[in-house]
Amino acid sequence: MNFKTSYKVGLAVLLCYLVAWLDRMAINMTIPFIRKELDVGPERIGWILSAFFLGYALFQIPGGMLADRIGPRKVILAALAWWSVFTALTGAVGGLASMLAVRFLFGIGEGIFPAAVWKIIGNWYTKKNRGTANAIILSSVAFGPAISSLLLAWFLPILGWRGSFFALGGAGVLCVLAAWLYITNSIQDNPKVSREELEEFERDSRSQAANAEQTLEKASFGQLLSSPAIWVLFFVALIYNLTMYGWLNWLPTYLLEVKKLSLTKTGLLGALPFLFGGIGCTLAGYVSDRWFRGRRKYLVFGCQALGGVCLYLFTQINDPVPYMIAQCIAGFLLFMAAGAIWTLPMILVPPKLMGSGSGFINTGGQIGGFLTNILIGKVIEWNGNDYATGFHFMLGALVVAATLVLVGIREQPAPAPKPSTEPALS
Repeated sequence: MNFKTSYKVGLAVLLCYLVAWLDRMAINMTIPFIRKELDVGPERIGWILSAFFLGYALFQIPGGMLADRIGPRKVILAALAWWSVFTALTGAVGGLASMLAVRFLFGIGEGIFPAAVWKIIGNWYTKKNRGTANAIILSSVAFGPAISSLLLAWFLPILGWRGSFFALGGAGVLCVLAAWLYITNSIQDNPKVSREELEEFERDSRSQAANAEQTLEKASFGQLLSSPAIWVLFFVALIYNLTMYGWLNWLPTYLLEVKKLSLTKTGLLGALPFLFGGIGCTLAGYVSDRWFRGRRKYLVFGCQALGGVCLYLFTQINDPVPYMIAQCIAGFLLFMAAGAIWTLPMILVPPKLMGSGSGFINTGGQIGGFLTNILIGKVIEWNGNDYATGFHFMLGALVVAATLVLVGIREQPAPAPKPSTEPALS
């Protein structure tokens, strides 16, 4: 089997994204220890979690514009080095103020990264298989938290929460090396791409599958913002992330505080739904590309609706086996919905604006990430530190997001090619 250069690029990006999520989500397993050492309550914990998302949200669009202007490779390398430093510095904070500052600066480094990744996907994969490639890379959204939960359950008793962040910061060196060796701005820029692979890319670009759905052919970022579809995706990302980031960030604490699990069991059971979520997200692109071209929103809505039912059952069941089954099914379905949602920008946004366009949409998602931790912290505090009420908030946001997907997203087939006016050859 010929292992294509595009596969190597995809694997390098996947590794970088996995480490990004590993570094980002490590805070969730360490919250109980940070809370005791820094003497902070649920509301202040919400601030700590949200400080990252403030930096992350603010730098989505700048990161996308940089990727469009100077190329995604340079942006990715700078992001990897920056956030690895601040991952390590998380273990050196001395109080609440320094923790907030470090998490904000950490968020800046990760904030410029996603749009550059989407730019790479747009430049390396055609619309025939871009949704599949994106979903495989996006599976790190689920696999990262799962691996983080397992690793931290192992690291924490040995290294403590500070030492764990030092160790995770060192993992960024591997990512910088992988990105340096394999990632280039586009398939045309990479001298290792064979002529056969480049010809296949060109054929796929002209294929019926690649041209079956409409692309928003806009000349500038400002013109792109005039498209209602972009704003709908912005708000879908924002509201859906109230559920997804709330779940990611608060599940370990919920298992410790409400379900009364040990740290080891929390690490294992906290990882399971996200392992299933990674599988669901990976499949989302293939399923969407294979059976839902031009009607991808129905896949999103169906997964959100059924996943929401399972997430609700998790909060109502006390027996560990049934409630973890419900969690795992919820993970599979809700992350499949997330993977399917992100196939839409990959199809709608033209490659030359992929960085800034996807960065804008993801800004909505990260505003949701910023708000969810503050809001959930408040909800929990208002209800006498009842962590179950945080999940009720997440479920409400999920209902709104699913409704917006169903009524707000309009998918259209690409216009039929105009018949040729040239005379037929005799």
